[in-house]
Amino acid sequence: MTNTTKKALLLTTILTTSTLSQLAHAQDNVQNHANTVMERVMVIGSADSASDLTGSGQFIDKETLDKNNYTDINRVLRQVPGVNIQEEEGYGNRPNIGLRGGRSERSADITLMEDGILIAPAPYASPSAYYFPRVSRMEAVEVRKGSSTIKFGPRTTSGAVNLISSSVPETREIEGLVGYGTDNTKRVQGHYGDSAAFGSGNIGFVIDASHDQTDGFKSIDIVGGDTGYSIQDLMGKVKISTDEAADVYQSLEVKFGATEEDSDETYLGLTQDDFDNDPFRRYASTQNDNMDASHRSYHIRHFADFGNFDATTTLYHNQFARNWYKLDDVTIGGVTRSLGAALNDPTYLAALRGEANLDGSAANNLTIRANNRNYYATGIQSDLATRFATGDVDNSLEFGARYHYDKEDRFQNEDLYAINNGVMALTREGAPGSNANRHASAKATALYLLNEMSYQNWTIVPGVRYEYIDLKREDFNNGQVIESSVDALVPGIGLGYAFTDTFSMFGGIHKGFAPPGPGNVNNDIEESINYELGGRYNGQGLNFELVGFFNDYSNLLGECTLSSGCSGGATGDQFNAGEVDAYGAEFSVGYDAAPLFNMSQFSLPLHFNYTYTKAEFQNSFVSGFDEWGNVTAGDELPYIPEHQFFVSAGIVAPLWELNVSGKYVDEMRTQAGTGSIARGQGTDSHFIVDLAGEYEVIENTRLFFTADNIFDTEYVASRRPAGARPGKPMTALAGIKFEF
Repeated sequence: MTNTTKKALLLTTILTTSTLSQLAHAQDNVQNHANTVMERVMVIGSADSASDLTGSGQFIDKETLDKNNYTDINRVLRQVPGVNIQEEEGYGNRPNIGLRGGRSERSADITLMEDGILIAPAPYASPSAYYFPRVSRMEAVEVRKGSSTIKFGPRTTSGAVNLISSSVPETREIEGLVGYGTDNTKRVQGHYGDSAAFGSGNIGFVIDASHDQTDGFKSIDIVGGDTGYSIQDLMGKVKISTDEAADVYQSLEVKFGATEEDSDETYLGLTQDDFDNDPFRRYASTQNDNMDASHRSYHIRHFADFGNFDATTTLYHNQFARNWYKLDDVTIGGVTRSLGAALNDPTYLAALRGEANLDGSAANNLTIRANNRNYYATGIQSDLATRFATGDVDNSLEFGARYHYDKEDRFQNEDLYAINNGVMALTREGAPGSNANRHASAKATALYLLNEMSYQNWTIVPGVRYEYIDLKREDFNNGQVIESSVDALVPGIGLGYAFTDTFSMFGGIHKGFAPPGPGNVNNDIEESINYELGGRYNGQGLNFELVGFFNDYSNLLGECTLSSGCSGGATGDQFNAGEVDAYGAEFSVGYDAAPLFNMSQFSLPLHFNYTYTKAEFQNSFVSGFDEWGNVTAGDELPYIPEHQFFVSAGIVAPLWELNVSGKYVDEMRTQAGTGSIARGQGTDSHFIVDLAGEYEVIENTRLFFTADNIFDTEYVASRRPAGARPGKPMTALAGIKFEF
């Protein structure tokens, strides 16, 4: 047992003993139990709660989600300051989300949750989010930054995103949506829930089901074919609870989720010249690229309120299977080039376009890799909470523990293809597991303790988190087994002061932590000290928040993945970057302007946010990680825009509403560097405007329409994994929705 482990266990023992001693003296507190249960699975709880945090946080409620009818989480999160997003395929099915200058690739550097449960395929062993929950069935989305994120590990540097799925209603709810749009887009969604008396308590359920599909907005050279996706999603919950007045109120919730995806997506983009001529073409060599994925999730959650404290315990299991069958490299004359290198060689580029023929032999072929992987994540977590007073200080104490196991199972092979006049044909099928046959796994024990102390106008929230992780990688092709362990004590403190009922200031400092992946025994953990200071106002229809942040990394980790276009190491290899400074400011303001015009029957919601971010390496080094390369101290990190802003305006009447929103994203460099961004080494700055409207034709039934990118702006959204990739062009969807 390490010294850190001993210190953590000693601290936990002392604080838990203190907690239990206080429980005997705590006062009974009449609560709405349903709200209390939700508080335990949420990272914020409500828009009102967000304004009371001793850190920065945003809560996007169901009303806001419904008015735009988005299925793309990227478009939902663009209204949150401090979020940096790298688009990929235009639909947000595999989002790349970063917070406050952190790496965005596959959202692997943030803590992702659904209903308070880790939802990345393998959150410790392989956190890249090739699966992401369907935002169309969520009733809220929460983003938490700052010191209190230590509650939501394992990754505590940048922040946490928590998606809240439909809760079991107290009375009957029936909702539905049917829409049709551009590119043969079809969307069907249904929601049904109800509750009834059951013995001396209650029983209730909710079911959400959806089907989304589109042919896609790109065209494959020569052969044609779809470039879109088809996704089916199902979620159900059953909840049994005692009577609200029971001496010990209890509830038991069982949840099941299933998602099936079939998407015709590729990792290959375009050369800059080809992009300039037609950004929505796809080369003929991508005609067989396809993602076939299946996700299942289960949880059982028990809640008990003992009057002076409550306990929430959740047993969960997630599994995800995916086979992304996609072009991996090109071989001509016995010389193999990666996709990125092939784009820069005219001979290889001709083969990618289908303009040159290859016979499919070992010396002349297109290689498609079956990236066949299975992921498993299982765990149990328990949270205890109590409120008590010590003199004039009110305390809200939380203690949590989680045991978690996850694993990634790779069983990949490569097939060789000929291409003749743009048409591909299989010439050699690889043996299953011959490319990669390995397991990467993690066992993790996590503890946290937070105490929110309120005294007069002051709020102080000290907290600590402890992680102990066993990592293992087994390569069955060469018999190599690599095991390692890591532990970390992660403290933090938040502070708030309310000058008035409407204006307050807050600040915090906490340690950022992210573990290395299995097999990376020569890498350090990712560590940082993170600071923030801000103020907020909320009153008279106006709310605003201004926050400054500074993340001081002593070591930043990068990881070689196919999605990052890495060619300088084996997939899964990690790289130390040493010291990095990420700093900036976030500003947001919202106002309902209707009272200014005496429009009592209307609402005129206005919103604006702005984010400034700078992230710079503090060391000079040479890296095998393509995005970094040869780094000089002072170089900026890739895929982090310096300036972003979001603006929206709406008019809401009793029978109709209209909302317009726009997002500006500055250009981003795609490889570390300084100064002006050279042609072909960055993304394009862009301002994208969306429009949405509804009209109630009869009671509870509305016609709706949405139009994304209404000015049909063309821009380079990304250059990874390989080549220039476009943002989504103008698309529209119209239909009918109802709710009872």
